[in-house]
Amino acid sequence: MKWTKKKIVFTVFEIIFVAIVPSALVIVNYVSWGDGMTPFKISLGGILLLLLVYYIVKKTILNKYIERLKAMSAQHLADLKVEVDAEKKKRIREELRRERTIESLLSFVIPLLLLALFFVVCKTLESSMVKLSGTVGIIGASEIIGAVFSVLADREV
Repeated sequence: MKWTKKKIVFTVFEIIFVAIVPSALVIVNYVSWGDGMTPFKISLGGILLLLLVYYIVKKTILNKYIERLKAMSAQHLADLKVEVDAEKKKRIREELRRERTIESLLSFVIPLLLLALFFVVCKTLESSMVKLSGTVGIIGASEIIGAVFSVLADREV
């Protein structure tokens, strides 16, 4: 994959509109800063939205990385079958272990995220639906802009 200037710019804008803008919006709308030096506290609605933002980031950005890991794992398995040099086999095995470990950890994040999301949804529905729906609408618009930049980045070959 060739990284052109346009692809880099589009990818940066994708990350900004898919991850950074929605996270900042949640923090601005749902974090209470308290008096003096009291640490900030985030409401359950904010936690729900951060989980949703993370889920979207996982589905749009991390899944591309996971697919590349799977492809590299398959290539390393094929290389392992034909390689005769013991030192190279050892390096391939270590690389394969690392790739599979990262892939396994990333695949368990979503089920845990969904369980946490269901719990938080129940708590969130008890209060502040108007503020939540407005914030979700703005995050949705930001995600659409991020999707446009993602398509533009993927078209840069």
